[in-house]
Amino acid sequence: MIESKDLLMKHVVDTVMSTDDIIDNLLLNPEIRDFVMNNDLTRYQIEEGLIKLMEYDKDTYRNTENLLESKTIKGFVLTLSLIDNKIVSSYMRIKPLSKRSEIKLFNMPKELTEATFEDFQLLSDERKNAYNYARTFVNTFKSENQMKGMYIYGIFRSGKTYLASAIANEIADKGYKVVSVYYPELSQLIKGSFSDDSEETVSKIIDELKICDLLILDDFGGELINQFIRDEVLGVVLNYRMIKNKPLVITSNIPISKLSTAHLRKDNSESEKIKAQRIVERIIETTEEFSITEKYQNRYKEF
Repeated sequence: MIESKDLLMKHVVDTVMSTDDIIDNLLLNPEIRDFVMNNDLTRYQIEEGLIKLMEYDKDTYRNTENLLESKTIKGFVLTLSLIDNKIVSSYMRIKPLSKRSEIKLFNMPKELTEATFEDFQLLSDERKNAYNYARTFVNTFKSENQMKGMYIYGIFRSGKTYLASAIANEIADKGYKVVSVYYPELSQLIKGSFSDDSEETVSKIIDELKICDLLILDDFGGELINQFIRDEVLGVVLNYRMIKNKPLVITSNIPISKLSTAHLRKDNSESEKIKAQRIVERIIETTEEFSITEKYQNRYKEF
């Protein structure tokens, strides 16, 4: 990433045009208009970030491949984001050919490799909070100060899996290794690995979950307790990723506070409580929690 440099001096704003006229002209740009609407920007935020918006409008165009590109720095595109309620711009290298076919999917629908941030509608503050964190997470992925991953919980068909998949696709397009697992079927996947003709072995599966750049665990908590998966797979994977600062994104229908009793503990014995709490602590240590509480209808309605 190359930090954005203002292409316009502030005195440009102070012209014969009124601020209203400038804003009206900027909103004719569909990308700027979508950015303003999706983030529900206030008049104050727009005026405060006016130089950034003008910079974007002046510097960005669609190339022969219909991709947004910078007029001044070839091979890069100026992007807008909202950080701490302020408009921020930065240059990003234009994506190479999609590498989404390289995402390792364990029992996940292949259609999700088409999930995008653009299709994730921002209909509420909680959706915007999750979206903004996800975009910043993607933009700063593998930086010196790696952000925590995400724990996204909500009702069925709320779009949490779709958002997680959009994150996975963006990270894969950057050339990183992504593994996405439908967690309720992980035990069956492990069980199948004991077959003589299986291409996957237990150790190979665990290694893939451990060392990939980004791990997605979908529908976590949506299955009965399996002590082997909890202790010999999940515990090992989460501990390794926490130590190595390798992020993960988890989707679930329950908040972290209910994991210990609803999913990770077979009974109320002291040993079970300790084992369950270890898992919870590792999740808390490595993720930020977000809730999505309303149903969301997108073109992949089941997600």
